[in-house]
Amino acid sequence: MSILCIGQAVYDLTFPVNEPLIENQKYRIPDRHECMGAPAANAAYLCGTWGAETSLIARIGNDLFGQEILQTLKTGKVDISSLYVDHKQATSISCIVVNEQNGHRTILNSPMKEQKFPIVLPQRSPDVLLVDGHELNVGLEAITKYPNAVSIMDAGTYKPELKELIQAVDYLVCSEDFAYQATGIRIRLEEIKLLKEVFKQLRILNKNQIVITIGDQGCIWQDKKLIYHFPAFKVTPVDTTGAGDIFHGAFAFCTDQRRPLEDSVVFSSAASALSVKKIGGQTSITTLKEVNFFIAQEKRLKANLLNEA
Repeated sequence: MSILCIGQAVYDLTFPVNEPLIENQKYRIPDRHECMGAPAANAAYLCGTWGAETSLIARIGNDLFGQEILQTLKTGKVDISSLYVDHKQATSISCIVVNEQNGHRTILNSPMKEQKFPIVLPQRSPDVLLVDGHELNVGLEAITKYPNAVSIMDAGTYKPELKELIQAVDYLVCSEDFAYQATGIRIRLEEIKLLKEVFKQLRILNKNQIVITIGDQGCIWQDKKLIYHFPAFKVTPVDTTGAGDIFHGAFAFCTDQRRPLEDSVVFSSAASALSVKKIGGQTSITTLKEVNFFIAQEKRLKANLLNEA
C-alpha cells in the first residue's frame, strides 16, 4: 500500500493579528509562526507520519526555505527522491495573516514560475494518487502510467486548463469555491433542487465520485442520486490554514486503507477539525492516535440524507 502526492510545496510565514489591518500602518507581530505548507506537501507529510508509504513530487528552490521543507518531509518519513530542487528559482513562500478573533486566514502566495522539469516517477506503482492541480503535466503523466492507482484531486480553485485532469480522477474532492466557480451556483443545504443542479453540472466535468467540502458546514456528496451531508465537527478555530490540505491528506490515507466513502469523509473531517485548533498548516497536523480518540468521543458519526431518490 502506498501513496504518491503531486503538486505544490511552500514555506509558510504566519502572522496572527487581533485587529483590523489599516493601510499605511506598521504592525509588530512578536508571535510569528513558520512551517511547511501547500496542499500536496501537507498531505504527504500527514500520510507519512500516519505510517503510509508516501512519496512527493514537487519543486523547491536551493535555498533556506527549500532546505527547511526537505528536513520537514524527512521528519515526516516522506520519500523525497522524486522532489526536484531548482537551482535557478526561489522556493514558493506564503505570507499568512490570521485573524485571532475567528481563526480565518488571508494568504499572500509568491509561487515558483511554471516550468518543465525532469520528472522522476516511482518505479513501483502507488495504490493512491493525490494531485492538487499544480504541476499539471506530472499529474496527467502519473495517472497514465499508473492506471490501477485510485486517483484523487484536491480541487480548491476551478481553472479551465485543469479540465483534462479533473475528468481523469476517480475522486474529485473539491471546495465550495470550486463548485461555485464551475457552476455559478451557491451551495445552500436547504435548496435541494440547487444541490442536484450543482452535482449535475459537476458531473459534466467528472463522471466519477464527487465530494464537496463546505467549510464549517461540513461535506456533501452524491451516491445514486442521493445527496448526503456530514456536518462539520464543532471546534473553536485558532487558524484554518491547511484545513483543506489535511482533509485531503486524510482522505488519501483512508482511500489507501480501502475504507468506505462515508467513513473516509468522517475521518477526514475529524482530522481537519482538530487541525484548526492549532496555528500553522503542517504543524497543525495531528496524530492518527489523536484522530481516533477524537472520533471515539463523538456520538454523531453518520451522514444525513438530504433528499429522496
